[in-house]
Amino acid sequence: MKKLYIYYPEFNDNDELLWLVYEEATSQVVAEFFFEDDAEEFATFLRNGGGFAGFTPRFVLTKVPKPDINEAFLAEFAE
Repeated sequence: MKKLYIYYPEFNDNDELLWLVYEEATSQVVAEFFFEDDAEEFATFLRNGGGFAGFTPRFVLTKVPKPDINEAFLAEFAE
């Protein structure tokens, strides 16, 4: 089986143009970039054996929500 990565443009929820790197073997987006050159470079890196050899585990791509540090600070130290 050939490891294949493609990259393509897509708008996110904030109407920002992102370049997504897609791993066909696992049917998942493995990276997002603002610039096409960065997406192309990363896809080439993966095609040449970088990363998880074509099978990125889903847990590696799980995004953990980051709390707003300003809100946390105000909640802790508000008078």
